[in-house]
Amino acid sequence: MKNILKKHIKSLILIAFLLIACNLLSTLHPYVMKEFVDIDFNSENIERIITNFIILYASIHLILVISKNLKNIVINKTMTKILKDIRQKVFSKVLNFKMTTFNKYNSAELYTRLTVDIDNLLTMFSGILDILLNNITHIVFMVVMMFIANINIAVIGAFTIFVIAIVAYNSSRILGNLDNEILKKRDVENREFSELYNKNKLTYLFKLQKRNIAKTDKLFDEELDIRKRYIFVHHFPYWLLTLIQALGIYAIIYYALNINTSISLGSIYLVLFYTKQCKSPLEEIFNNLEDLQTCMNSYKRIKVLLEETNGENIEEGEYIDDLNGDIEFENVSMSYGKEIILKNLSFIIKKGTKVTIAGRTGVGKTTLTNVLMKLYDIQSGRILINGYDISKISNKALRDNISYISQNPYIFADTVRNNIKLGNNEITDKQIEELIYEMKVENVFKKLPNGLDTQIKLSRLSLGELQIIAFIRAILHKTNIYIFDEPTSNIDLKTEKLIQNVIDKISKQSTVIIIAHRKSTIASSDKVIYLKDGQVDMIVNK
Repeated sequence: MKNILKKHIKSLILIAFLLIACNLLSTLHPYVMKEFVDIDFNSENIERIITNFIILYASIHLILVISKNLKNIVINKTMTKILKDIRQKVFSKVLNFKMTTFNKYNSAELYTRLTVDIDNLLTMFSGILDILLNNITHIVFMVVMMFIANINIAVIGAFTIFVIAIVAYNSSRILGNLDNEILKKRDVENREFSELYNKNKLTYLFKLQKRNIAKTDKLFDEELDIRKRYIFVHHFPYWLLTLIQALGIYAIIYYALNINTSISLGSIYLVLFYTKQCKSPLEEIFNNLEDLQTCMNSYKRIKVLLEETNGENIEEGEYIDDLNGDIEFENVSMSYGKEIILKNLSFIIKKGTKVTIAGRTGVGKTTLTNVLMKLYDIQSGRILINGYDISKISNKALRDNISYISQNPYIFADTVRNNIKLGNNEITDKQIEELIYEMKVENVFKKLPNGLDTQIKLSRLSLGELQIIAFIRAILHKTNIYIFDEPTSNIDLKTEKLIQNVIDKISKQSTVIIIAHRKSTIASSDKVIYLKDGQVDMIVNK
């Protein structure tokens, strides 16, 4: 964040200068009136004096209007640029997280930080900070002018302003804590809503509507209790501030009329005006401190993302063009936190073979492929491909040589063509169409309204049909290693047989690793590695 502010330091200095100029000019208005009230109207050149006062007052007003407009233009331009830089930095940071860092946050939390929290920063930089700094500077100048006019009554006015500020500060601090509680409660609600939405079928099938409604009602009631406290603290200080200001004004008038009657009328007017005028910016500060607290909470949440050190540099390490050889696991161990997932795994997958990783759910099959793709780091041992230790190979080189298909296909809200090519312009429509016919899945694509230009989000493709698109994508990217994680779990038996034929064809030129339970997949493999409790239980060569 500091680097972004340094980048715009010249504009920020200009804003500070304009802010001071505007508030100084605003404060001079009533001081000119004070001097006007104190002039001797019996002077011989009174007309010239009055004319000069009018010209001075009008000039100050004109310069103030120009300065305020210039300040607003500079602030809006600068803050928009700063927010653009922050947005780019946050998105870039998140997209470069390692998988272990992603796992620290759920999707609702990341979504909130990348949207709502960044929007709050825009509000803070472009509005709230300007208002707060402007009002604080204005109050400081008014207090200084009060002491220039008359020290005695200025002390009373300054003390009144100080008491008002203390009350406003304590109220805003309480409101900030309550607002933070509301944000935390909202995060819990977002997680709950996300959970219920993603598992809506279970709600219907197991008749959980009443249970889920009761659960969310409890969350709503808890948030409502916090908001009731928030409303009370928000409104009560207004009456207290009004009373404090009234007592201060009374004390100034009493002192000037009964204790020190030598104070000029202009000085009394100026101190009374500033004491009364300070209430408005203090109230504005008070109101915006609540919003500032909300924005600061958002800033802290974004700062947590920016300070994450566990990032991924895909260029770091040696780049090897052709990783096409045996894959060897040597005493590989890996854990998620304290939970050990893989324990001293050792085996070899020969180049150009089709190997199935089998075992019960939770034994580490998917984790095995994740560490092979360096999505997670291993704690001990090493993994070799063609004799190269993958820990010394760049992630880009490794992943350029691996194609991956998950059980649930990763499909973007884009055209079918773009989902297949993923930015690789070397893949042509002709190659896509040839593979479609080779796999004998042309019926899936014939029903698309706009062929390869069909938007996925607008089409009604089944999970199995989306999986076919993912298969075509993986095959056309032509890599040396293919990893299929339960690739046919969402596909009918007829399509599965067609895809199995394509996988057999791929395995003649590339190494294929399949995570599977189906006997048909296991039966066609060259080797089956059975896992149990994160360890190799048995290896069957065919």
